[in-house]
Amino acid sequence: MLKFALKASVAALISLPLAAPAFAQDNSVNGNLLFTSPNLSYYFRTIRLSDNAGGIVLHASPNLTASPDGATLQIWGNQSPHFPGQVYIDTGAHNAAAVIFRTATTGGQITERVRISATGNVGIGGLPAPQERLDLIGNIRIRGVNNGILFPDGSVLRSANAVGGAALGGNNSWTGSNTFNGGLSANNALVTNVGNPVNAGDAVNKAYADSNFVKFVPGAEQLSVGDANGTAPMINLRGGSTCCSGPGGHTPAYFKVFQNGSFVATGNLGIGTSPMEGKGYRTSWYTYKGAFRSGYADNEWDDANVGFFSWAGGSNSTASGLYALAFGDTNQAESTSSIVFGSGNQVKGAAGFAAGAGNRVCDTYGVALGNNAKSGGPLINGKCDPETFNIRGLAAMAFGYNVTADQDHTTAMGKFASNNGFTGTFIWSDGSATASADTFRNSANNQFAARATGGFRFRTNLGATTGCDLPAGSGVFNCTSSRATKMNFASVSGTDVLAKVRAMPISTWNYISEGDKVRHLGPMAEDFHAAFGLGVSDKAIGVQDLASVSLAGVKALEERTAELQGKAAEVERLRGEVAALRSANSALEDRLTAIEQGLKGSR
Repeated sequence: MLKFALKASVAALISLPLAAPAFAQDNSVNGNLLFTSPNLSYYFRTIRLSDNAGGIVLHASPNLTASPDGATLQIWGNQSPHFPGQVYIDTGAHNAAAVIFRTATTGGQITERVRISATGNVGIGGLPAPQERLDLIGNIRIRGVNNGILFPDGSVLRSANAVGGAALGGNNSWTGSNTFNGGLSANNALVTNVGNPVNAGDAVNKAYADSNFVKFVPGAEQLSVGDANGTAPMINLRGGSTCCSGPGGHTPAYFKVFQNGSFVATGNLGIGTSPMEGKGYRTSWYTYKGAFRSGYADNEWDDANVGFFSWAGGSNSTASGLYALAFGDTNQAESTSSIVFGSGNQVKGAAGFAAGAGNRVCDTYGVALGNNAKSGGPLINGKCDPETFNIRGLAAMAFGYNVTADQDHTTAMGKFASNNGFTGTFIWSDGSATASADTFRNSANNQFAARATGGFRFRTNLGATTGCDLPAGSGVFNCTSSRATKMNFASVSGTDVLAKVRAMPISTWNYISEGDKVRHLGPMAEDFHAAFGLGVSDKAIGVQDLASVSLAGVKALEERTAELQGKAAEVERLRGEVAALRSANSALEDRLTAIEQGLKGSR
């Protein structure tokens, strides 16, 4: 594109541009300047400076002086030190001088439109010699609310009818109070009921507006009183979308605030866009997805992270799943019907629930409560594996601190407890552990495990007086047996007990569910119950009943032993007496023998 460069002074002036410095070099041109056409449908030529620190000055005289002898146009760049970005149009110093603006319509003649005279008067409409500061031929139209003509005293004239003596038509005339005694019309219709407007054509006065209209910036509290239940709306707005059919040809959405303090904001599913993207504080109702948000977010509440019919609140919490709910700080509810409360929790599994801090629910129907409780798995860099097909665990529950239930139907509770990769387990650990190395773990599928370093205490009545204890560090149950807890005493015949035991079948056996590699010894519950009538049924034998039957039998045997021991002493005594008699009898026999021998010798 061809351009013609015109040299101009770029020197800074020290006062208003009434005089210009000499050109760096004057080049005389005898004739006109002609910019040739490139034969294009659209083109332009440019007169420009090499920077924006100077100016271009065109004046119709050899020099620019304080009393100019010709008209001048000055254009200054933004970096000019004295006249940044300014344009000056100067006339020559002559009484007939003027700044004249002329225009022409298509095919019309050039016509003067605006003239600024040498004295500063402005004429509009083709006046060759304006007599006032603003002198015009034509009408002045003032647009915009509360605009008008401002007077030196600060008053504003917004309507000619407000001026006394203005022309009035029909039967109207001004009175001393400036009232219309013949009525007032608008669009040729009589305006009535100014104080109590009812119909569409009625006017409204300020007192009525102040007592009935809702103001956005009221000077004082506004009162709106309706029926006993306050069911009338104070604010009743209706918006609409042209996408779908509905009343008035659009689908409506309402916002209403009622006198009783209730409010409702309706919308239409699948219509609209996200009310706000990016970071910031807000409360928003996203009708396209039926989603509600309140608090602060960075990008967690952008459209891509908002689930249909979801709720999220607090700070940086995400509810991206269908029907998801997330409240608190940096929580994530990522799947259908997932719910999360607290701080730094993640629920990836459908219908999962987490509350507390730093918990993970990776499996469907999982629950994690507490701190660093993990339901399902696996975890990748502390988060649930993003690949759904890798997820394991179903309806697992983890409650407590550093507990893990990562397989199907497992439960881990307490502190440092783990299902250890087994399924269908329940494990509970007390608070004695202080490190991961102390974690209490299941050792088989479908196992119930519990650790209580302070012992176990089981009670079976409201007063907690009956039950069994497994003391700390012990492997022996201590069950209630105090006389104070018993009644209906009856003596027992040990001989009868022995007789019943003697008659009771006793064999070795194994439970069906154990398998034949395990053996036990004892009576059947049916035989035991039939013999002694002890316990609550004939399907089980009470451990204490079984032990007490043994004690009663032992006692009876002890009585028999004592009796036998007594008889043994009598036998020994009799045996001694027999021995003595035998000894005496032997002595007698010896004496008789001696006597007999003596008698024989005397013969």
